[in-house]
Formats: sequence, C-alpha cells, structure tokens
Amino acid sequence: MDSITLQEYRILTKIGCSEEERMHPQEIVVTAEFRHPTAHVAKTDRLDEAIDYMEMVEMMQTLAAVERWTIERLAEDIASAILKRWKLEGGVRVTVKKKPRILGATVSLTIERP
Repeated sequence: MDSITLQEYRILTKIGCSEEERMHPQEIVVTAEFRHPTAHVAKTDRLDEAIDYMEMVEMMQTLAAVERWTIERLAEDIASAILKRWKLEGGVRVTVKKKPRILGATVSLTIERP
C-alpha cells in the first residue's frame, strides 16, 4: 500500500491534565500517514483526485482550536476527521507528540485507524 505522510507539522493548542498546563497553548507535533493507492493520480496528474495537503493542515489547525485534556483525544479527532474527508483504502496512522513541562521529556502517541 502506498502512503503519503505529513511529517512533524507543528500546531499550538491548549492541552493537558492540569489547569496550569492548559493555561497557555503548547506546541504539539503531528505526523499523519495516509495509506492509499497513488498510481491513478500518478498516471493522470489530476490535483482534484489527490490528497490536498493544505486542506489537511487547515483541518488540523481547526481541531487545535479546541481545548483538550489528552493527546489521545487529539489523535483520535485528527484520525476521524481525515477518514471522514478522504476514503483511504489502507487507513491512517497519526502520531501526536508533546513536551510536557512537568516531565522535561517528549511524550508521543501513535494510533492507526482503518
């Protein structure tokens, strides 16, 4: 299965378990891998049949405007929005990373949805 990956897109959002953590927007790094055959688009070179990267980025920005408690919810929301918009034969893989101030380390979550 072919894949198209938007790698390490940085967005700001309010996310975290404590009020203090959600007080200020944090940088979140998102990678989204679309699993879908690309041979048809490669042959036709038709943009209207390809995945629109700018639309994907705008979708993530819209989702980031909503405050959340967990990266699990953000990853699920991103995956659901992608699958609703594009009918991907091989599904989607989404990784969300953040660097919580309290830990001093990067935390990431990867989910795969059919």
